[in-house]
Amino acid sequence: MKRLIFKTVFLPAIPVMALLLAVISCNDSNKEVPHDPNQRIVLTTFEPDSGRIRDMVLLNGDNFGTDISAIKVFFNSSEAKVVGSTGTRLLVRVPRLPGDNCIVSVQIGSQRREYLHEFRYQVSSSVTTIAGNDEPTDDGNAPIWENGLDNSRLTPVYMGIDRENNLFVSVRPGYLFRINVRENTITLVATEAQHGYEQRCLPYVNPLTNVIQLGSEAIDGRDKFMFMDPKEGWAPKINYIRTWNWHNFLIPQGRDNVAHYNCVLNEADGHYYTRYGTGLIARINPETWHAEAIGMTPSGRVMSMVFHPENKNQLWMGYWEESTAGYNNAICYVDVSDTTCLWGDTPIRGLMTTFRRASSPISAAGHRDGPLNLAQFSAIRQINFD
Repeated sequence: MKRLIFKTVFLPAIPVMALLLAVISCNDSNKEVPHDPNQRIVLTTFEPDSGRIRDMVLLNGDNFGTDISAIKVFFNSSEAKVVGSTGTRLLVRVPRLPGDNCIVSVQIGSQRREYLHEFRYQVSSSVTTIAGNDEPTDDGNAPIWENGLDNSRLTPVYMGIDRENNLFVSVRPGYLFRINVRENTITLVATEAQHGYEQRCLPYVNPLTNVIQLGSEAIDGRDKFMFMDPKEGWAPKINYIRTWNWHNFLIPQGRDNVAHYNCVLNEADGHYYTRYGTGLIARINPETWHAEAIGMTPSGRVMSMVFHPENKNQLWMGYWEESTAGYNNAICYVDVSDTTCLWGDTPIRGLMTTFRRASSPISAAGHRDGPLNLAQFSAIRQINFD
């Protein structure tokens, strides 16, 4: 008979965390213990009662069966990886960020049972320096990078990452670097003086083409966008909007606020989207570079935009400062496929959903975790989804 034996060993030298060792042994037989769907799953205890991501936890009970492909274990709503089962004991790994206090449940087929006591999740954080040091350059000084990652000095503003795990870091005053941790290299990609690169434009990586795409902030950069293709060594290239359809927005070509920090792809329709400081959201055809105005959001600086990975028409925006509608350091989103806003009859401001909004004046902006109605943001730089 095949047996799985789990042994728990506590090391007295580590008073807070017990080291859990799973020792698996088996004989020549591969007989399995089946789960009986006509009998209830029995849950008794689990150990340890607290831990971090990827820690091992033993769940005790009965009628689990040994087919781990049929067993699901949840810490709140986050599914844990089931490593092994004896039929009466399960070995699982703690999932990522399930919540502070977790209800642990086991589901097999249509049955789902919960343990009576909770598991306490402990956040595990670590910070590793990969480039630069604790003496960053001043805004007016050039960064130092020629002598390798360990000896570099950088003042980072934004960061993006491509499919090859290259880091693209915008650095004051007007530099863009590519960092490859595996190769231990740092390479200058673009500068403000030579290529017109603007440090406050986020290096967005197109998820389909792996091309870096950026907007523009300068007055002479009206409708200008920068692209860097890895197939061409990330050499900066400039594209401009060629034609416009303003619909009913009646916004003059000489509009005051021409800053448009982002150029993001909507995978649902294949178009680029940008937002101007006036609040105008534009849809751009990447083949013809024809743009159309699709809506007007409250004005105010939005440094970062991103489309939701599942609800692909939801354009999420992080307001850097108070807007004309009072959005103070808020995260909002709008559905760009909503035809009620396409012709300017209904401003997007009436259709925007505020995910987080401070009700206090801008002086009350701050940094505070907690429920959405109490949490505070200040000067939102960048938002993203995993």
